[in-house]
Amino acid sequence: MAAITWHTSPVFAPAWAGKSVTNSSLSVAIRLAVLAAAMSGCQQAATEPEASAIRTAIDTQNQQLADCFASGDADCVAGAFTPEGLQLQSNSAPLAGQEAIQRYWGRAMAWGTWEVSFETSAVEQSGPLAVERGKYTMRFTASPTAPPGRTSFEDRGNYVAVWRFESSTRWFIVSQAIVSELPPRVVKTP
Repeated sequence: MAAITWHTSPVFAPAWAGKSVTNSSLSVAIRLAVLAAAMSGCQQAATEPEASAIRTAIDTQNQQLADCFASGDADCVAGAFTPEGLQLQSNSAPLAGQEAIQRYWGRAMAWGTWEVSFETSAVEQSGPLAVERGKYTMRFTASPTAPPGRTSFEDRGNYVAVWRFESSTRWFIVSQAIVSELPPRVVKTP
């Protein structure tokens, strides 16, 4: 049986360097390396459904949030966020905490009806946190009780949301930044 002797730099030398290796032991080593590579591919594929499940859960939460807006339920909107949740909107001060989010949307929902949709572009997850990027559309139809200057409008843009899995039950929004693609609206005051 033929033997192969490996000669490599001592810095990068494997443990078996400089020793004779038979063709059959080299063949076994190659087979084991191929098997290990194939198995690592299987392990990677096994984690993909988890990422898919996270995206499905976030898409479901986004639909529930859109339903909260459609029904005019500010408590429901605030409930999508963690207690310390943060919502950042264009041309507005940040809404920090569920109470602030509920207060803001409670007032805004009293002024008319809201239609909001979220379309997820990508979700990346690490442990109990996930970062979502997507596009949104928003339509506000002012009611007769809306304050002066609060007119109907439509908006669209991009958003980034950081989600956290809590209580082994569901994902909650930790932080959401909504950025309009449209130029700022000019509101005429009487």
